[in-house]
Amino acid sequence: MDHKQIEKAVIRSQHCQRNWDLSKDIPQEDLDLIQHAVTQCPSKQNVAFYKVHMITNRSLIEEIHSNTEGFTTNFITMEGETNSQTLANLLIVFEGYNGHLNRDKNVFRNDEIWKMEQNAELSEAEQETFKRDQQMAIGIAAGYANVTSAMMGYGTGCCACFDGNAIEKLLKLDGPVMLMMGIGYKDATRNRREHHETGFMFPTKPKQKIKVKKHI
Repeated sequence: MDHKQIEKAVIRSQHCQRNWDLSKDIPQEDLDLIQHAVTQCPSKQNVAFYKVHMITNRSLIEEIHSNTEGFTTNFITMEGETNSQTLANLLIVFEGYNGHLNRDKNVFRNDEIWKMEQNAELSEAEQETFKRDQQMAIGIAAGYANVTSAMMGYGTGCCACFDGNAIEKLLKLDGPVMLMMGIGYKDATRNRREHHETGFMFPTKPKQKIKVKKHI
């Protein structure tokens, strides 16, 4: 891909896709590449801060989607819309994971994981450090999945508004649901902002300008 194609993929990855063409299945080689992106991206000290659930089971995806009401449309009744980006052909669920449980004891990772290994109590500052590093790792992984998918022509949409307890029980998770991302084929007949099921038109929010200062 040339620079212009990559730039376009970055812009596409910025936009949340709310509806999908479910008549198609994502090829296995594309699923494998997305999995490679979310598992081989950088994390602090290469720690496994999360688990990845790659979900294509339609009934399971729909059950998860039913627990994503989080876009408030009426602030008097507090009614809202579900996040239909989760109804994609592929739904990725990032589960929080303590890296010390997967640690190679011959490799020192960091102080926090070493203390967890010793069942020692982490200070408040150390807990915050671990939380920061975990959230950063998941954010990087989601970004890799997002851009990789966009470069292959897929629509994407992240979801952070959900009933975590319900989804954890549904998937029988050991850790918390940290983030979800839908990836799939756009419905070419509809505006990307139109809710997959209800037709509600989500508002558009232009990207705020990020200031860049070059030090040459």
